[in-house]
Amino acid sequence: MRQIFCCLIIFLFLFFVSFIQTRTQDWHARRKKRAKHSVHMAPKDAWADPTIKRSIIIPHMGEQMGVVETIGVSPLGYEMDGDTKVFHIVAQPIEQLITDGKSQHEGLVPAMQHMVGAYHMNVQQKLRAWGYNGSTPGPTIEITEGDKVRIIVKNELPEPTTIHWHGIEIPFAQDGSSDAKPIMPGKTHTYEFTPYQSGTYFYHSGFNISRQEMYGLVGFLIIHPKNGYDEKIDRDIAILMQEWAIMPGNVYPNLVTMNFNWFTFNGHTAPSIPVMNIQQGERVRIRLGTMMMDNHPIHIHGFTWTVVGTEGGPIQKSAQWKGSTIDVPVGSTRDVEFVAWNPGSWPFHCHKMHHVMTAHAEVPMGIMSHGGMFTFVNVIPNDVTIPWQHPSQEEVYNEKLDAFGYEQKLEKEEEPVDTMNMSRHEGH
Repeated sequence: MRQIFCCLIIFLFLFFVSFIQTRTQDWHARRKKRAKHSVHMAPKDAWADPTIKRSIIIPHMGEQMGVVETIGVSPLGYEMDGDTKVFHIVAQPIEQLITDGKSQHEGLVPAMQHMVGAYHMNVQQKLRAWGYNGSTPGPTIEITEGDKVRIIVKNELPEPTTIHWHGIEIPFAQDGSSDAKPIMPGKTHTYEFTPYQSGTYFYHSGFNISRQEMYGLVGFLIIHPKNGYDEKIDRDIAILMQEWAIMPGNVYPNLVTMNFNWFTFNGHTAPSIPVMNIQQGERVRIRLGTMMMDNHPIHIHGFTWTVVGTEGGPIQKSAQWKGSTIDVPVGSTRDVEFVAWNPGSWPFHCHKMHHVMTAHAEVPMGIMSHGGMFTFVNVIPNDVTIPWQHPSQEEVYNEKLDAFGYEQKLEKEEEPVDTMNMSRHEGH
């Protein structure tokens, strides 16, 4: 009996050891698979179909026929077919440098004010993603309220796609929603509609969106009001914000993680984001939008702006508000305006601290220069001999504007009328 009991104990022990070894091997296999997936070495056919030739020449690409500057992104023009504006959009695999490691900001800060010893991450980062007309974000489409519009879309991706006109009130048949028949690889589809609204909107993929939007298929669609703007806008600038998870030594973004480490304005990260050079006294409108995972509180130094629009269109003057930071939620846009009265090179950036870093290197942090979503609004003075004055000093400020012949003046706000007090006086 004792021998049988001992044999049973030995058998159970060996079974337990074998079970633990098997589970350990399975655990290591799953861990190895997860690690391989996190590096995200995408096979070539997942990014591009080698049998589909990518278009290099796209009609009217690079032609600035509108007024909006999407800094760092080539403009897109159109052709007329009778009374219809015709645009050409190609969804395709793209390869672009989100930073070449060279600063766009050199010379903005006087050499005597430079701090010695600051760490600058002078690296290049290439991105392989999907975009429109050779870039992510795609070129901005500019139209006017009431225009007849035809947009011809060619699909050069390795999978089907559509285009959703985000925020635009159009017939269902002309919107590439998830229920729409997709455009197959190598095929072309035409969308036609007439917009009856104005504002800052998007166009983006409406098919397999968790993959295609995160892979870069997005661009601005801007509709100008048919009767123009309340104030003459001298500079109209659009900035689309994106975020990417790119492992060191890789060029493919990881689409299934929330650990983003590269943050871009119009497909570029600091220090490679173009500077916004503005002449003193110009009225500036900046259109901000994001279509990925995070919201972005965008802040400007040196100015107080007015929020004049959202993805719902223009905001009535009585409902507009002032500030120097505006939070831009995912899937939305915010339009801000200000008069560039204050000369200087003013930082313009996201105020989430990890969003102004580059690559999130896990190293001890020294004194680091800016990265991520960071650039400058560089206001060039009209006359460097005129002493600095605040706009609240209205008369002095307008006299100095007259001195260099600029017509834009800051108007003094009218004091509110006390109607109740007036009625009491009228009653006496």
